[in-house]
Amino acid sequence: MKGLGPVPAVRWRRWRTRSGAALAVLFALALGALVFTGDTGVAQVVDLRDENSWLRIQNVGESPASIEIDFYNNEGVRVAGDACPRTGSCDALRPGFGRSFFQQTLAALPEGYRGSAFVSADQPFVALLARDVMRTDGTFQIAGEALRLGPGTPRHALPWVVNSVGQVSRIVVENTSEDALACVQILYYSEGGSTPTIDPASPSAACPSGGRAIAPRGTWVRDETSLPVAFGFDGSALVVTQPTGTGVSAAAQQLAVVVDTRSRLTAGLASYRSLGSDEMSQVVLLPMVDRNATEGSSTVTTRFRIVSEQPNIPNEVNLLFQGTTGDGSTYERESTITVLGARTCDQRGTGIAACLPVGEQLPSTFYGTVRMQAVSPVAVVVQRSSSDGSLADYRGFTADEASRQVVLPVVNKNYGPFGGGRGWNSWFRVQSWDGSTASVYVIYYSSRFPTGLFPPAPTVVRGAQTFRQWENRQLPDGWVGSAAIVADRPIVVVANLESDVFEGDPVMLYNGVALE
Repeated sequence: MKGLGPVPAVRWRRWRTRSGAALAVLFALALGALVFTGDTGVAQVVDLRDENSWLRIQNVGESPASIEIDFYNNEGVRVAGDACPRTGSCDALRPGFGRSFFQQTLAALPEGYRGSAFVSADQPFVALLARDVMRTDGTFQIAGEALRLGPGTPRHALPWVVNSVGQVSRIVVENTSEDALACVQILYYSEGGSTPTIDPASPSAACPSGGRAIAPRGTWVRDETSLPVAFGFDGSALVVTQPTGTGVSAAAQQLAVVVDTRSRLTAGLASYRSLGSDEMSQVVLLPMVDRNATEGSSTVTTRFRIVSEQPNIPNEVNLLFQGTTGDGSTYERESTITVLGARTCDQRGTGIAACLPVGEQLPSTFYGTVRMQAVSPVAVVVQRSSSDGSLADYRGFTADEASRQVVLPVVNKNYGPFGGGRGWNSWFRVQSWDGSTASVYVIYYSSRFPTGLFPPAPTVVRGAQTFRQWENRQLPDGWVGSAAIVADRPIVVVANLESDVFEGDPVMLYNGVALE
């Protein structure tokens, strides 16, 4: 196969919004000391304090970007703002650069703030939302996710929702409209179930066809204190809209949704954004499906959950597991499963529990991928856990997310070392969409590399490969920045951030963002 030849320029101008989306994003935020205790006894307690959010924005335009952020409370009332450039604080964001906006240090936001924000810029951008928590026992949690830009869609899939003895989810639904009320329902489907729990159960004057009324820019939160499903629920959900009493059609309403999942027993915290109905597909690729796989300072195992576009109708899904074992041997298995309600495939399990042929299980150490082909469109979330209780999520990729240019808003190398620890480090896994061999360039951006740090030659990726920033001798210690991955064929990318300074769950995953 021919290489790419000379190092290519990153053509930021090839970025475009999908479906005419505006350059804006709405997301859930939190600031300050928040304590949640369940209303049904000890089983419903989650220890969560000092939760703070931050937003990472990367300019993928051709000129310096001016950024404006408006913050709203849950009722949709604007309470504060942030911006760059700002005298004495920050300049316009240069092309390729990323900047983190921390809500904890924004004096205009009150202690205990919870709400959402609307971000706008005069250049194309990508964004990542993260939240971190310093727990009362001194352990640390972090989770984050790359966000979808645009005004939002009326229907969303949430593949992973739980309210069990081990974990509990928090669902945050935002009405991204500037001036129209939204009527929102959440339909909860258990594993193997076809009859949903409908939330809210009754209509109202504002929402005569059903649904919760959410003001423009407002937010609706369901967590361990308010989830309407029984304790022990483990499944998925759909978020849908209904016509409003003032005549706004269901199809015209605009939503964004984020789901956090916390361990009740450890410091585990994971986060993913919903998948819009236009993001569900019959073909999905999971580039990171592992069992007892060691990367960085963690040994991890995954499980993934599938929900169909119509959860109450059985859906046949073909799965192809491919990867390598601990000794480097190749492994491949194919199986077919039926998804009704929701279906979990646990890489620790055997046979049906693992979505493998009866009696089979993955090798004791496995680094791999799963390609799935479904009769009807599906959405998938992968949850990764480690023996120390860390959790992280990423969304399954569809063909629309495969691109020859993928950006990562934040990556780092030995950033913030302390007490003998190296600090924050990142790595990411690159997978060609069709499994073929790809030539890949990785370009890093920061104030140290304002025009980009380019590699001397492309890396040949045969199917999948992991890039570890701490192994890159061109990057200095203490470095934080952004990255662009340019390939000669469509690829998908999952990125990992983790720190060895903190105890608890100092690990997060996020999906790389396609520019084509």
